[in-house]
Amino acid sequence: MDLQAAQGGPNGLADILRHYLTLASLQRVVTVALILVLGFAALRLIIAAVRRIAKRRLGQRAADIADKLVKYGGATVILVNASNAAGIDLSAAIGAAGIVGIAIGFAAQTSVSNIISGLFLFSEKAFEPGDVVQVESMLGSIESVDMLSVKIRTFDNRLVRVPNETMIKSNLINVTRWPERRLDVNITLPYGSDLVRAEALLRETASLNPLVLASPEPFFLIDSLGPNGAALIFGVWFKKDDFIALKNSLVPGILARLDKAGLRPSAQLVALLPPPPHPTPAAKAAAPKTAAARAAARKAPAPAAKAAAKTAAKPLGPARMRRAK
Repeated sequence: MDLQAAQGGPNGLADILRHYLTLASLQRVVTVALILVLGFAALRLIIAAVRRIAKRRLGQRAADIADKLVKYGGATVILVNASNAAGIDLSAAIGAAGIVGIAIGFAAQTSVSNIISGLFLFSEKAFEPGDVVQVESMLGSIESVDMLSVKIRTFDNRLVRVPNETMIKSNLINVTRWPERRLDVNITLPYGSDLVRAEALLRETASLNPLVLASPEPFFLIDSLGPNGAALIFGVWFKKDDFIALKNSLVPGILARLDKAGLRPSAQLVALLPPPPHPTPAAKAAAPKTAAARAAARKAPAPAAKAAAKTAAKPLGPARMRRAK
């Protein structure tokens, strides 16, 4: 076998290497390698900075989401630039991806809306995992805040998934946002009760409870005067973790203190009206059957009215005139 045959003929390996390993191709390879190496190194630094800033200002969950957005977005930009430097035409692929993206966008409008709403939730920082929130009539603790929904664990140990769009549109109350809360006790005392004495007893009961904070001081208000008596509101401040223990100890203490002083809260008065009488079978039989007959019966005068009208229409005789005089 001669040397030309060993090299694979005129179009052998040597010709292929001479064709591709040119100065321009080497520059292209070096450019692509630099874009990939430097691009991903810079992306790592940017991700670390974004994660640190987002964690400090937006919280852990928002930092994780920002980390993923920067990571995938930066990687896409680097790969597109490397492909352009390598001479690969991505116009057809980008066009096809745009068409597919439009189709997916129409099919996933709800998901996109939830993702955007989730970004607004992260920026508002209205709640965090572990907070107790009330959404409309539902009360529970936040388990997790995801891109599409918020997971809430109710106090009867049920997991409720609420879409982010619903969270944005709903009235949300963060019960444990602040470390201190106020417990309001509504009391109605009958008229004639000594309200000044009642206020003193309520404040004394609160001062004896170790779970009640001395500052801010308890709140007392005569709210309204209703049919059952004077409605009072007595509020005490406490640490948010002591809610159940405080309520179970303060309310019985108030009731016992007021009862000992002869001040018993009034019960709500409920008026019970007797049911309407049922018509007898004879009345049902005599009642008009059709709507026209009932209307005619309402328009017709009663028998007593007929007799009175007939008597009034008769002319008075001499005897009747004398009796009338």
